Amino acid sequence: MASTITFNLRNNQMTDLINVIVTDLSTNQQVNGTYTLNRDESVDIQIVADSGGKGAASWAYGTTDGSINSNNRDDNIYDGKSCTLS
Repeated sequence: MASTITFNLRNNQMTDLINVIVTDLSTNQQVNGTYTLNRDESVDIQIVADSGGKGAASWAYGTTDGSINSNNRDDNIYDGKSCTLS
């Protein structure tokens, strides 16, 4: 069984109600549906770790009115890492 790591993803945008979809790049599977984050809110996310204890994830995020629509990724996530949307 593969081990997991947990990282923190924070909404660093100046907008509330941002919908975030996270994909674990090790499995190419969406993680736990859609998160809705207000300004400065964050969520802990679990992804699969490789043999070196690191993981990779991408996230797409946007507002329902389309004022923000972007994506980002991190290929060097370790347990306890803090990431931001942008």
